[in-house]
Amino acid sequence: MRRHVYIALVALAASLGATSARADGALDDARAEFRRGAELAKDTQWGAALASFERSAQLRPHPWTTFNIGVCQRALGQYVRARRSFARALEERKPDADLPAGTVDDIRRFTAEIDGLVGALDVSLEPADARVAVDGQPLEPVGSEGGVPVVLAGTLAAGRGGPAPSKTFRVLLDPGHHVFVLARDGFSDAVHAEDVRAGERRAVRLTLDRLPARISVSSTRRDAVVVVDGLDVGTAPITVLRPAGRHRVVVRKVGFDAYETDAVVAPGQHAELVAKLREERPGIFSRWWFWAAAGAVVAGATVTTYALTRPEPDRPPLDGGGLGWTVRAP
Repeated sequence: MRRHVYIALVALAASLGATSARADGALDDARAEFRRGAELAKDTQWGAALASFERSAQLRPHPWTTFNIGVCQRALGQYVRARRSFARALEERKPDADLPAGTVDDIRRFTAEIDGLVGALDVSLEPADARVAVDGQPLEPVGSEGGVPVVLAGTLAAGRGGPAPSKTFRVLLDPGHHVFVLARDGFSDAVHAEDVRAGERRAVRLTLDRLPARISVSSTRRDAVVVVDGLDVGTAPITVLRPAGRHRVVVRKVGFDAYETDAVVAPGQHAELVAKLREERPGIFSRWWFWAAAGAVVAGATVTTYALTRPEPDRPPLDGGGLGWTVRAP
């Protein structure tokens, strides 16, 4: 592996020599970082060598530098990143002098070797638009295989998860232990661990649980009873968990008009209701003066009815006196 670094060093020096007359400070720094990386690689200090090669590439990108970055990553067991670096070196290649045929053959051989070492998980995600991070890093899309989107794990800078490419996708990972973090609004975050063996291929289903909604009910009257969807849940104030959707809320207290409403809540939403209870207004049939007046009317009607319907009393027979005469009123 060190042979590849030395070959790259000579080739890079040659390629930079053509522009030495107009070299600036950045170019000199890039060459110095590259040489430092080569010396570190000679001592198999692959981590430090990788850092030097990456600094050189930032100052002046070059396919030889990218190739050596891949060599260091391969030596460190960062197979997914090395695979990407080798592919990038081929993309950066312009004339054949940048990367000779022998080096191109090495890249293809390394890539075939890496393909047998990385793990591949065929992920089925629910919900499909959840955000996904692996080991604290978002996933990097790199195309598709057989119509299935392919993403790389461990190649991007640390950060929050990004959206998945689709409901089903393939993620390539280095062998070892990996932690998936899933997130979506309205769902509870999920953490899922996977141990991946070298060259392993298998399917994984990742799901998120929908968050319940919270309904908080308070009342202007103490000890009012709260009923949600026909179920007595206690007295106000109270907070209940319910699935997302429409829920019937009723608040009752003796002597007060009931408060009724429909609460429509989304997953994870917190709805707050204040039941303003008003005292009941007694109906006309419950008022004392109504029954007093009604009693008087009934009594009057009874007297009138009796006066109109009572029978005529029999009169005593008239006394005609000594002559037997009587006078009858017409």
